[in-house]
Amino acid sequence: MSTIQEHQQQLASVNSQNPDVMSAASTINQYTEMCKSGQLSKAEYVQLLQDMQRQMNIQQNMIEQNNLIMMNTAINGLINLASLA
Repeated sequence: MSTIQEHQQQLASVNSQNPDVMSAASTINQYTEMCKSGQLSKAEYVQLLQDMQRQMNIQQNMIEQNNLIMMNTAINGLINLASLA
């Protein structure tokens, strides 16, 4: 069974070029410390973590959506150019 400390170490070892990812990892560790010290109830802690997870999923979906839009734009441009030739 894993421990809170193992998960906190895992979060601390996150190394991303994306500042949002780094900020999220730091915030999650802060929430964990607040729960451990009694500043947050377990229910509040779980809710905050679930909110953070939803935010990360939304951000990932937005990135994927933007990539698909760029790909479609490029494909349409290539189709148009090929049709002119």
